[in-house]
Amino acid sequence: MDHDDDTDRDAGATAVPSDAAPGSTELIEAAPDAVFAVLTDPTTYPRWLVGAQHIRSVDEDWPAVGAKFHHAIGVGPAAVPGSTSVRRCSPDDELVLAAGMGPFGEAAVRFLLTATADGTLVEFRELPVKGPARIAWRVARPFVSAALWGRNAVSLAGLSRVVRERTAS
Repeated sequence: MDHDDDTDRDAGATAVPSDAAPGSTELIEAAPDAVFAVLTDPTTYPRWLVGAQHIRSVDEDWPAVGAKFHHAIGVGPAAVPGSTSVRRCSPDDELVLAAGMGPFGEAAVRFLLTATADGTLVEFRELPVKGPARIAWRVARPFVSAALWGRNAVSLAGLSRVVRERTAS
């Protein structure tokens, strides 16, 4: 895997999106533990993450480092299987994932949570690191960056909605 100024390396030598990677932020009016509970529940992903269609299975030790969930991603009737694994998990603070996109490659994903007086500021950064997705990133970075920013902004709004629904019940 190549390494640019848009990735950092963790102790496991896995790409982690740096502050230079495309990112979106959302202030969610809930405590970090409530937000983290939704982020670490893969069964919620199809409700808020744009492109997540359904979850096929989840490892029993999720969200332990190395644990996976298996999913289908796509738009409309077009779906491809993939799996997402935990690279780093710091409860109520940070979740780093390797998001497999089947034949399209893999993305490094980082959710960073910061407690504020009004709730939790969630930063969502995503960087294509393998396969055709990485090639597209290298060839058409401005377009891919804009698409990721938009997708992730909509996803964060959905995450906020799911967190609000959970905390209201």
